[in-house]
Amino acid sequence: MGAWDCGIFDDDTAYDFDGEIKNNARVFFKSSFENAILSEYLEYEEGHAVIVSAAYIDNLVNGTEYRNDNEELNDESNVNVFGSLHKDLEVEDLKIIAVDALKKVIDKNSELNELWTENEELYPKWKQNILDIIHRLS
Repeated sequence: MGAWDCGIFDDDTAYDFDGEIKNNARVFFKSSFENAILSEYLEYEEGHAVIVSAAYIDNLVNGTEYRNDNEELNDESNVNVFGSLHKDLEVEDLKIIAVDALKKVIDKNSELNELWTENEELYPKWKQNILDIIHRLS
């Protein structure tokens, strides 16, 4: 049974990128953002890659905590500790493209946005999560 809710890491797809992030986070983040910005239509998984990448950057530069089930990146209360594990990772220059990519995620040409609009109850919460990251990274 898969996980699914409106939080950033409340969907199993968010964990599909763990290996790539562990191996080379900066390259994964940058390519996720660039691919989204260049896409005419943002597919489901690509949208998740953007959100996850932006959340990790938000955690790193702002200390924003996200509940996360990845045992390798959590403390005992399931709070993501990515930022403390990667203190030397340079990501300040990625904030601008992260914001642009996140805007594509909540655009009409995004599969994730299309799917979330079908859920009248949770869509505003999901979208607000994205808008909050945009605000913090701006």
